[in-house]
Amino acid sequence: MVQYNLSHLTQESNQRVLGPIQDDEALFLYSIIRGNRLSRILEIGGLSGYSATNFIEAIKYNNDPNNIVYTVDLNVVPQMADNHKVIVKNALDLTMDDIDNKPLDMVFFDCHDMVQMDIYNHFKENNIITDATILTLHDTNLHYPPYSVWGPYIEKDGGYAHQPVEREMVNKFKDMGYDIFKIATDKSKHNDEFPFRHGVTVCQKFAYNN
Repeated sequence: MVQYNLSHLTQESNQRVLGPIQDDEALFLYSIIRGNRLSRILEIGGLSGYSATNFIEAIKYNNDPNNIVYTVDLNVVPQMADNHKVIVKNALDLTMDDIDNKPLDMVFFDCHDMVQMDIYNHFKENNIITDATILTLHDTNLHYPPYSVWGPYIEKDGGYAHQPVEREMVNKFKDMGYDIFKIATDKSKHNDEFPFRHGVTVCQKFAYNN
């Protein structure tokens, strides 16, 4: 029987956290990594290491020492395991040498700045990512009153884009030919027991063209 160790997902049931990825979202990304047997993950921005820990657990499917998670951040962030490499530099300066000279399987965007599109272009131009690389973005859902009142108001959906940059990036990736899938919620899903869903969007180039 396959054993999934999810003991690292430790949030309260309301998942009322600001900054870290929510546990439902972490589980979603865990399943993508495990289901696709991804082994080389990079996150832009590290914070406390909650997302990195989830990625590290997700790549533990074959005991391969080459499976690795990279975090690139302007600041020193915690190293969560031996196969977690923290790179303290601007992601625009990342090189193939930094990631052991092999393209990435997944990139996680979560720093809320449009410089991330420049980072994407830099990664493509330098073969750090390919058309096979899965792009994931955090904070793409809306927050709804009374649980959130910051960010631009989206009239048609009645909520607030608390992090509009990643939502704009998703639209750009869609225009660039990526297929898009998101986990998100509308206002009806929220109450005091579950006030908001930050949201995760996955972008991947269509491959079945034969």
